[in-house]
Amino acid sequence: MSAASTVPLPEEMSRRLTLVFIASVLLLAGGLLPALRPGQDSLGGALALLGMLVVALPIVVQVFTALRATGFAATQFYMDQYVVLAMGACLATGQYLTGGIVAVVLVLGQMLEERTVIGVEYALARLRELGAVKATRLDPATAAETTVGAQDLVPGDRIRLRPGDAVPADARVLSGEALLNQANLTGESLPAEVRPGDRIFAGTVNLNGLLEAEVLTAGDGTVMSRVTKILEEAKQAESPIISMAEDYARHYTPLVLLIAASVFFFTQDINRAIAVLIVSIPCAFVLASPSALVSAIACASRLGLLVKGARHFESGRRIDTVVFDKTGTLTEGVLHVTNTWIHESAHTPAEALGLAAALEQHSKHPVALAIQRAAADSAQIINHKSEIINLQESAGLGVSASLTGRTVRVGRLRWLAESHSIPLAPLPPEADSHSLVGLAVDGVHVATFGLADRLRAEAPEAIARLRSIGITRFVMLTGDRHAVAARVAARLGLDEFVAECLPEDKQQRILALKASGARVMVVGDGLNDAPALAAGDLGVAMGALGNEVAIATADVALMSHDLRRLADLLVLSRRTIATINQNLLAGFVLIIGAVTASAAGLVTPIMAAFWHEFSAFFVIFNSARLLRFDGLDSIETEPVPASSPVAPQPAVA
Repeated sequence: MSAASTVPLPEEMSRRLTLVFIASVLLLAGGLLPALRPGQDSLGGALALLGMLVVALPIVVQVFTALRATGFAATQFYMDQYVVLAMGACLATGQYLTGGIVAVVLVLGQMLEERTVIGVEYALARLRELGAVKATRLDPATAAETTVGAQDLVPGDRIRLRPGDAVPADARVLSGEALLNQANLTGESLPAEVRPGDRIFAGTVNLNGLLEAEVLTAGDGTVMSRVTKILEEAKQAESPIISMAEDYARHYTPLVLLIAASVFFFTQDINRAIAVLIVSIPCAFVLASPSALVSAIACASRLGLLVKGARHFESGRRIDTVVFDKTGTLTEGVLHVTNTWIHESAHTPAEALGLAAALEQHSKHPVALAIQRAAADSAQIINHKSEIINLQESAGLGVSASLTGRTVRVGRLRWLAESHSIPLAPLPPEADSHSLVGLAVDGVHVATFGLADRLRAEAPEAIARLRSIGITRFVMLTGDRHAVAARVAARLGLDEFVAECLPEDKQQRILALKASGARVMVVGDGLNDAPALAAGDLGVAMGALGNEVAIATADVALMSHDLRRLADLLVLSRRTIATINQNLLAGFVLIIGAVTASAAGLVTPIMAAFWHEFSAFFVIFNSARLLRFDGLDSIETEPVPASSPVAPQPAVA
């Protein structure tokens, strides 16, 4: 396999493998020599002793190293101490060949276990590889190309991306159009289309088109680097269930020693006592939690779910209430012109949009951008730059100018009526569900634009998926008007909503839900919802790609805006904890059965070593099943029309 698909063998593991090979040769020679050359028993025993000492060396070193460790790393001591005790018993009784074979089996098994639990290591290796790419940097004066490493880029550098190139840094497109494969970050299979002004992110791949872009952040500041760091921290994070296993492990050792001593006392058979020690190595118990959590973290990252700690899976399995922010979460968070009402027959909707867009063409206000998009969609973008005279802006209210000899104003209806004494034309009842912007020409109200946000296309299916897995209570909290909130809640079938909420109000509502006994998952955009995200049992930030606040505050970050992944997160959490419980039960049954068989003399020390490895691999492969989880199947729902109005009440430039 290529380096792109495998995790390199660590140097320390290579050294252990070399020692195992040397010890195996010595043990083989020690076992065969007495049979091939009678009378050489002492030499055979010496070779077996030497082989045993060689292979036991890394285990003894690990025991002393683990004595100083904390957290999960300390559990290595709980496992290796039994091996050392068994080796000591073999050494004391002269069973060098048996002790050496047991040590070889255990060391080889341990290395295989380390290589098998590769979920997050594989993901991290892929992320590091994606970050270590070359970049084509352009000279600011001559535009000459220079190939440099991604780590050499700095903000402000200009780069060129050809088809097939990996994006080396977070940047903004200056020229060109292309499709980017963002699956490495978002888990989305469909490519994203980018144009001048769009942000692109390190680790994504240019599929077609030639792009030039300006570097915004490079090195450790990129989204890819932050994701890598969080995954590394998640791998090391200690879950409460792991802490519980460690606590039991401390009491487990005296009990095992007592059982082994009792077996030897009543049977006077040291082999039975040694077998008891070997099968009692609590590898299955110790690996039960971390192997499942590592697999779950790797699976989540593949689905575009950035889980910031193992403990969040435990929180996720208990969730019974989901609280949504509205704007930017259930809705797109982008205004659109959904209706144009004409009050003067001399004007058409397209002409009205063209006039409004002419005045708004240089503004970056959300309302201005919505009018510009609507005019572009209707092919009414007209370059009136040279014809606009005396452009004036009233902040948050509107703009006015002289255009082709006419006085044109675009802004709030109240501003038109109160500040410029323009009589307003009557509007239809459905206008109440929109944010309204008026167009006046020479003091006459000629048109009104109805602006609205839109529901996310996947929102109904996301709610249906959550209902299908047993979530029955949904709450929507929004700072928007009551009428707008009611419309959104009705379209999604949400029974509870609270409108006109400030950020601190959202936090108090969530705390009240928790006080009533609810287990709350909060879903927001990670910016003004930060207090609410922190207050929930599980906080999920939407669209974390490029959103530093989301990555900093949430427990889980959705690397895309796909709400359907919320149900996948909860199902994965439940499966993870169920897998841990299965591992613990299997480990308990296997160890109890093995101890009983060893005490009865049915299991030799060598058989005990293989039995131990079987229990460890059973746990590992059972946990690896989580890696195959690809999310829930799609649920058919009624599609949301693109023009469905969900109107906030923004300020107008």
